[in-house]
Amino acid sequence: MEWKRLIKKEKTGQFTADEQTGKVFESETEAIWDIAAAIFSIVYLIIMLIIFIWQILDISTGRMVLLKKILQEHTDILNLDQCRIIAYAVIGGGLGGVVNGFRSILTWHAERRAFGWRHIWKYIILPLLGVTLAAIVYALTRAGIAVIGGSSATGNGFEIQAFAAFSIGALSGYGSQKVFIWLDDHVNKFFQISPVAEVKAPDLKGKTEQEVKDALRKLKLNLGTISEQISSDESEINKVVMQSPPAGTKIPKAGSVSITIAKQK
Repeated sequence: MEWKRLIKKEKTGQFTADEQTGKVFESETEAIWDIAAAIFSIVYLIIMLIIFIWQILDISTGRMVLLKKILQEHTDILNLDQCRIIAYAVIGGGLGGVVNGFRSILTWHAERRAFGWRHIWKYIILPLLGVTLAAIVYALTRAGIAVIGGSSATGNGFEIQAFAAFSIGALSGYGSQKVFIWLDDHVNKFFQISPVAEVKAPDLKGKTEQEVKDALRKLKLNLGTISEQISSDESEINKVVMQSPPAGTKIPKAGSVSITIAKQK
């Protein structure tokens, strides 16, 4: 019986909100391939953790073995403080991404037992995403374009700047979802983007499904979910009795309107 449960995924009927995105999910039981994906993700994150810790020690001791192999004949730039500070920032970003990945796996696999095999891509990307975001955020703060916590990432002395760079990188990697929102805000400040046009949701009550599709098509809206509701009123049968969002609500074009259609007992 236990083996069959590991082969076939089933809905649990429990809804869970992701702490970072706020999205609500209906949990499913973990199948054997989900558990295998979770184990692979954990092993991968442990390896990345070891690599990033090694790099911190390698750079702080001045050996910089990996960086010298990557740069080859351009190793002279490693003598520049700024180069090492940037390295601290991106390594901090990678570590932040790894920690974020561990936190997420503990929540979805160890606690909720609702890990999906597709999540594996998230954990593969998180350390690399942390590195990239750390570089972007550090560049923005150094250029004076943006500030974090009310002050830019500046300081006197190599140690202070290196610590600030590492802190910015770690926070960027760990809070990648919030960093995306932060970056979007700065993009909107510098580049004027036309907002998506909005329309009022039409009154669909009393319409048939085909009439609903026609009405939504004219307004460039999509038909969302279609649910059914038992009704004893003959005049309501096969017609819309409820809609979401309600009529008159402003929604962006290409948005969706869900409906409930009355059906006979």
